[in-house]
Amino acid sequence: MWNDVYILIILLSFVTSITAFFQKTPLYMRLFSVNLAFVFVMETVAVWMANNGKYNVQLYNILSSIEIMFFLWFFMQIIDNTAVKRIIKITIIIYPLIVLANKFLVQKGLQYHSLTAGLGGLLVVVAAVYYFFELFDSDKIINLVREPAFWISSGLLFFYSCSFPLFTLITFFYSPSDSIIFYLADISSVLNILLYSSFIVAFLCRIKIRKFSL
Repeated sequence: MWNDVYILIILLSFVTSITAFFQKTPLYMRLFSVNLAFVFVMETVAVWMANNGKYNVQLYNILSSIEIMFFLWFFMQIIDNTAVKRIIKITIIIYPLIVLANKFLVQKGLQYHSLTAGLGGLLVVVAAVYYFFELFDSDKIINLVREPAFWISSGLLFFYSCSFPLFTLITFFYSPSDSIIFYLADISSVLNILLYSSFIVAFLCRIKIRKFSL
């Protein structure tokens, strides 16, 4: 059930993201729409594979790695500090190398790369925390309700803060039971629903509703 809702929410977030192409929005908003289309296709394929008895672990290894790099790039666009931007840029280059090293040397075969997924989630959390520090330390007056970066960052901070313990837990199980897998999958789906709901808000918050009077 959660998987169906999750896929529907991703589709809805992509549909709302199309509005970015009809407004004056930053580049990251338009590329977010492309990313959501990619995620929707990948998740749909993954669900189809699971329903047909095919392993989709490697697909999720690729998807989660690309998402983490994209989210780090997103924070590089909204953070002002030049030194921090440079650190994030270097991290984006190094991270996929760490993922490959982990898959070839540590978590080989049909295993989810929980070690590097957890590391990536931690990196996103650190970037999000710094963004909020910079945001609330700024002298600029910003209407947070109508600020897409605020909603996206809030969703990412919540999602990866909550999912990091899951990645840590998975590393303790080389061959987890089906009940554990289903339990963790349900939790992950609920967290993803909340995450993509924050993306929907981010794309809709800038739309101005005209008031008509008789």
